[in-house]
This record gives sequence, C-alpha cells and structure tokens, in this order.
Amino acid sequence: MTPDEMDAVLDRHFTAEVAHDLDTLLGTLTEDAEHDVVGMGVLVGREAIAERYKMLFAQADEEKYEPVRRYHGDGFVVDEVLATQRIVNDDFGPQARGKVVQYRILHVCEFRDGLMSRENVWLDTAAIMAQVA
Repeated sequence: MTPDEMDAVLDRHFTAEVAHDLDTLLGTLTEDAEHDVVGMGVLVGREAIAERYKMLFAQADEEKYEPVRRYHGDGFVVDEVLATQRIVNDDFGPQARGKVVQYRILHVCEFRDGLMSRENVWLDTAAIMAQVA
C-alpha cells in the first residue's frame, strides 16, 4: 500500500473511533487483525476487538486526536498523536469522572489487502493518572 492509501485507512479508523462508530471502525480491519494495547494484551479477530472498543467507548467521550508525527514504511505506519478526552466512568477511580485529560498515543499499524492487519497501541497512562489524581 502507498503512504496515501495507509493514511486513508487510518483516517477512517480514527474518525470512527471519535464517533464511537464500531461498524465503520471494524471495517478498517482485516478479519484476523491483531489489536495489541500495551498492558491490556493482544486480541485477534474483529469480534474480540469489538468487545475491547465497546469498553474503551464507555470510558471517555469528547475525544480529539491531534497528529504529532507519522512515519511510513513498507506496509506499516508509526503514528504519534496527542489525545484529549473526557473520562465518563470510574475506570481510573471515582475522582476521574468528568475530568478532561491529555496524553500521547503511539500507534504502530501494519496493513494487508487494503486494511489494517495489526494495531499496536502505546498509551501514556502515567500522564492520565497524574491528571486524575
């Protein structure tokens, strides 16, 4: 895939994340995609990944992702964004509910057959915890 083709898939994926549009988001993934969020483990397949996204969608709203850097390789992208979102549940403790947090995310995404086949996500959870303490 060309860098522009990979960017188009990522743009659809991230737009669907912000909109909490699970069907569109899953449509950017291969059937056997891997979703590896560091600290949460690796899930394989759209069905398992859907359950993780339902949980993530229940944690926060008002998401915004500001691009920082993006590097393209042969079939992969390394993408850094600055995320801003409002926490809506108690997953980070009851004191976190309603707080707006900002933190960095690093995505390492692999592509196959026009779709994302692997998404490795590194979240700056220390920044989140410092803001909700």
